[in-house]
Amino acid sequence: MSLSRRTVLKQGMFASALLALGGSSFLALREGLSLPIPEEGLQVFGPAEYATFQALARRAFPAREGFPSADTVRVAFLADRLLARGDPSIAREVRQVLGLFDNALAGLLFSGHVTPFSRLPPAAQDAVLEGWRSSRLVFRRTAHQALRALAHAAYYSHPDAVRATGFIAPEGFHDANAPVWRGSADGAFAGSGGTSR
Repeated sequence: MSLSRRTVLKQGMFASALLALGGSSFLALREGLSLPIPEEGLQVFGPAEYATFQALARRAFPAREGFPSADTVRVAFLADRLLARGDPSIAREVRQVLGLFDNALAGLLFSGHVTPFSRLPPAAQDAVLEGWRSSRLVFRRTAHQALRALAHAAYYSHPDAVRATGFIAPEGFHDANAPVWRGSADGAFAGSGGTSR
């Protein structure tokens, strides 16, 4: 997953100002999609962020023959687990982006919709996603790329999704007896006959 710190909201001053402006407005209080929380619980996402990300994942991975659906794979749940294993600052920024993504005020300003993204019909959601992807604002394009990368990382971490691509992991790739470099104490070429420093 190519999410680096300070990239998701690299130009996030505008986004932060927008959230601050919209935080108390009527539009900002419009609720998005609500989904049941996974039995295992969530480690990073709140309920609203979880539902927003799953709505996004449904558009990223629409039903197609031979591939599992976003709901079957549980993309938002897997994304939550991926974020939990990474840098907390990245998880925090992704949550901020999802909050903005489903914010009705932001939707009105960016795409003319007063309905949160997660409650829009599929065609309107696709139009919103394209608007973020091709926006002249860097932070919108960056946010789109970050969410897309996270969705793909989560989807293709599921065995059924990998199997659907036809990819077969090479056998014997891992050699349990291969030398392990543990640090400078092992020398520059530990285990390969090289000399120690």
